[in-house]
Amino acid sequence: MHVFVTGASGWIGSAVVPELVGAGHRVTGLARSDASAAALTAAGAAVHRGTLDDLDGLRNAAAASDGVIHLAFKHDIAFTGDFQGAADADRRAVETFGEVLAGSGRPLVIASGTLGLTPGRVATERDARDPGSAPAHLDGGPRTRLATAQMTLSLASRGVRSSVVRLPPTVHGEGDNGFMAAIVGIARDRGVSGYIGDGANRWPAVHRLDAAYLFRLALEQARAGSVLHAIADEASSCSTRRPQAR
Repeated sequence: MHVFVTGASGWIGSAVVPELVGAGHRVTGLARSDASAAALTAAGAAVHRGTLDDLDGLRNAAAASDGVIHLAFKHDIAFTGDFQGAADADRRAVETFGEVLAGSGRPLVIASGTLGLTPGRVATERDARDPGSAPAHLDGGPRTRLATAQMTLSLASRGVRSSVVRLPPTVHGEGDNGFMAAIVGIARDRGVSGYIGDGANRWPAVHRLDAAYLFRLALEQARAGSVLHAIADEASSCSTRRPQAR
């Protein structure tokens, strides 16, 4: 299968691309910089130069593919105060992919999140699937992102084998600079770690290689309109490991 991947050189995408290539798929990755293009080439993928704002470029790349995995998000503007702008760009990209893939039966897999779905209780894949079921506490950009995921699922009725992979707040692995790695680093440096209660951590997490494997399975096998939770860890250490044999 020829797969177009956005966010292909990012934290998740840089694991997804080798996973796809290793399984025999042909990959074209979106790259907006020379460094990203070089990383994709080194991973065995072809390069499509462009950005999420280049909708014609996205349309052409999707049309030339057998399926799309959409991982890109404009984190640079989201983390500097314009989360709504980033969410709107994400929405436009997914709408473009939906237009191209409509009626083809080809897969479209997007990344979403579990954070804030069901405050106070365990979330399942059935939560927040319908437009009217968005949690009341979400507003602005987060609500837009949830609506984009719901719109992706609705593409199943238009002949797209669409699915949504919801990632937990922590996706960890070798080279991680995120939340979990920071906490572990503090504990290593200071020799102690603070915790609440008995230390049983219910913060969900997944190793990035396991997440990459799930994205491949979604591309290959997920039914149209599927929601998949990429949750594998509870009270996980930030050790570097490869997934166990499957």
